[in-house]
Amino acid sequence: MQCHDATIATASGSDAAHQAERLTALAREARLVELGLSGDSDVGHALAGRLETALEGAMDADSAQDLKRACASIEAVLGELFGRGMQLSARMTLMDIDGVLGTSRMPVLTAILSGPRV
Repeated sequence: MQCHDATIATASGSDAAHQAERLTALAREARLVELGLSGDSDVGHALAGRLETALEGAMDADSAQDLKRACASIEAVLGELFGRGMQLSARMTLMDIDGVLGTSRMPVLTAILSGPRV
């Protein structure tokens, strides 16, 4: 796996709207989303699920309206994460996939949620 230079690290106090735009742009490039959670709480799992759904919405957006909705969903989740003192780190990697036609590279967005009240 090779790391792409697009890495985001966000924490409470970050601008959720700006970070949502950056995550939306990364999700548009990705072919797959991997989401991790540091901690084991119902709230953390719920927020991780909502973030994953929002990121997939950005990946699948077919119109400017769909993309705007996905970005707003990402921003809402980030606002809640930051409000709980949580952090998010995200990075784009290129994963080598062996297939029938040989090896190909797939861009993967990996995001990890962590924080004191996960």
